[in-house]
Amino acid sequence: MRGLAEPPNRPHGRPVSAILATADEPFRNRVLERLLAAGYDDLEVAELPAALADLLRESKQTLVIVGGTWPDPQAFLRVAVNAGALPLVLLESSALEAEGEALAMGARAALQSDIPASSLAAALAAVDAGLIVLEPSARALLLSANRDRFAPAPANSVAEPAPSRVEASSPVEPPAAAPTPRKGRPLTSREREILSLVASGTSNKGIARVLSVSANTVKFHLAAVFDKLNAATRAEAVAEAIRRGELSL
Repeated sequence: MRGLAEPPNRPHGRPVSAILATADEPFRNRVLERLLAAGYDDLEVAELPAALADLLRESKQTLVIVGGTWPDPQAFLRVAVNAGALPLVLLESSALEAEGEALAMGARAALQSDIPASSLAAALAAVDAGLIVLEPSARALLLSANRDRFAPAPANSVAEPAPSRVEASSPVEPPAAAPTPRKGRPLTSREREILSLVASGTSNKGIARVLSVSANTVKFHLAAVFDKLNAATRAEAVAEAIRRGELSL
């Protein structure tokens, strides 16, 4: 990639380098063009996870752009995380659960692959500086997952330590006038599977073991379930899913 004319407005005002890791050739060609336009003209390419591992052992490059159609990039992402690199995942689809799983695996950013070159440069610069970059949809999901954690305590109550497990938290008293339930947002098959395990009394850690996923991934899915069903507790989510015909016991 060397020998090209230097693009204007290079990130950090200095030469930059990165590794592009993907087995998807059409995706690789599209992202290469975008990276060159973003000023990343010192690039290495890894077409196999083993090749990425070799590059990370032999060089000081830490920025790794992993991409493709999820879950294909998972093997590359795992190699980058294990090597202590800073991986940014570019996804071909806009599935929210793919963003959540990528972040749970250790990605420092999970963005759509059609991101403009200037935005990609800014995202890589932020990751290089030690920050985590999220799509607006992923930020909303994280806020939803943590809404109980940040909810203010009643004025006449004494603050107590938060419970160590989500399952142990007391249900929040619903407001007097509940908002109109959202319609037209059916649960995915994975969300129904997780909610069925919730209904059977399985904890988040237990669900993670059954489905061979991380506990963080389970939390992301449950946050999406609560949002779609307009529920504040696990019991409310199960009851509403049954009422809507999304779940049968």
